Amino acid sequence: MKLRHRYLNPVIVFLAVYIFGLWMLGFCLNAVRWVHTYLNHLMPRVFPIYNPIYDPDSYAKLEKIFNVISIFLAIFLINFIALKLDNKKYERVVSLTDGQYTLRDGLELYFREFWLSDIITALILPVSIVAATYFIPDNVLGYFGLSAIAWLGYNMRLMYGFVPTVVIVALFSSVSRLLSIPLCVRSWRAAWLSDI
Repeated sequence: MKLRHRYLNPVIVFLAVYIFGLWMLGFCLNAVRWVHTYLNHLMPRVFPIYNPIYDPDSYAKLEKIFNVISIFLAIFLINFIALKLDNKKYERVVSLTDGQYTLRDGLELYFREFWLSDIITALILPVSIVAATYFIPDNVLGYFGLSAIAWLGYNMRLMYGFVPTVVIVALFSSVSRLLSIPLCVRSWRAAWLSDI
């Protein structure tokens, strides 16, 4: 497998999906709020709804929880979609196995082939993007479409300082990638075998 397919393509695909992350974040935030409202109807004492005027501290704390959950879901969607769209990884796994692999064997092959690529794509890249936004002034983010790239860092810095943000994004992106890999490896096998 060529180096550009192994390392450059995953970065390009990840960035292409990441640009739409702001919309994914909005969708996830609405979904989390909807689920919380539904759970409030079922169990109001366990899932309370706070009034921003009468109980601003509890309301702000709940909103922060909603935002953190939504950011994790958005990062998961970005990693999952980017991995599904990375056709070169799919072709590589299938070419080595002809689609005849168990999930465990497929995962072992995937990690043997792409562990470094995934560290660069799912860990170093998002952490670098988020860290960079801490050094860009707010008024500059509106220029040249930088807000499309800086959405994650901008949202995180409203809630946390630099070090917690870097740790949280690294953790969320790593976990998201690890959760996405088995789903994609299994779907690649199913897609290949269903086409035969």
